[in-house]
Amino acid sequence: MSRNLATLIGFSAILQWSSIVGLLKKVSFDIGADLAVTFMYSISALILLVLFKIPDLKLLSRGYLIFATLLFVVYELCFSYAIALAQTAQQAIEVSLVNYLWPSMTILFLILFKELKFNILVLCGLGISMSGIVLIQSGSGSFEWGTVLQNLQANPVSYMLAFIGAALWSLYCVITKKYSNGHNPITLFFLAITAVLWLKMLLIGDLTPLANMSFSTLGYLLILSTVTGLGYAVWNIGIIQGNITVLVALSYFSPIFSSVISMFILQTALTVNFWHGAVLVTAGSLLCWISTNWQLLKNKFFYMFNGKVL
Repeated sequence: MSRNLATLIGFSAILQWSSIVGLLKKVSFDIGADLAVTFMYSISALILLVLFKIPDLKLLSRGYLIFATLLFVVYELCFSYAIALAQTAQQAIEVSLVNYLWPSMTILFLILFKELKFNILVLCGLGISMSGIVLIQSGSGSFEWGTVLQNLQANPVSYMLAFIGAALWSLYCVITKKYSNGHNPITLFFLAITAVLWLKMLLIGDLTPLANMSFSTLGYLLILSTVTGLGYAVWNIGIIQGNITVLVALSYFSPIFSSVISMFILQTALTVNFWHGAVLVTAGSLLCWISTNWQLLKNKFFYMFNGKVL
């Protein structure tokens, strides 16, 4: 497989993950948040089990395995329920952008864990991303703090879950980078969250909405589960055999990719302020990344302009 093809396959993972918000909200409209989330992870876990099988747990430290599993499960619960519990299609897309604070927050955590040196531009990037979230909450009119607070208070649970999820995913990324030793126990994580969801469903869940599930909803659910699980498989191909620098850079545009795809799936219009906010979230994340990879990027451009192959 050529490097360009592997990079393209890796990019497809970004697009697949970007479709999760719209698909999950589409399914949860029909069968409710609990069933949508439970079946999404259950089918995804089966896909990952077939593709990756269960990893050799002896290769991982017990401390990392326990802590990383806990972080992953709680993050996925926060993210998926933040989307599924959104009151409207537009609110689901707005909530999803809060989750995309994680790239900036990951850089911040790496600094706190002393994996990177402090850079004031990281704080600037995080501030720009946060300002994008605030701008989105101002709606279609002129910016007013009262409108922002009113929109946040309309569904504080979803916004709070999305923000907590972003922080947890950032911490998970740092812990994985530091202690995973290059291993990827993603199948185990999905099996763990599936077990938690089914336990919750058996104790306090309601299966009656299944009786009203339409064939179209079943189709959306299968697509949702496939892109959730398959995304991890093709992403691994991209980062191992493709151009990881290009893929990382493209991943920072996920807020825009996700918003565009979700807009078409949910058939909803988004305001100009929303798009301005989405651009700010993306720009803030990119600034954080550039500020900590400046020397590498400078060397890349130096080699490129000297006619050398990257």
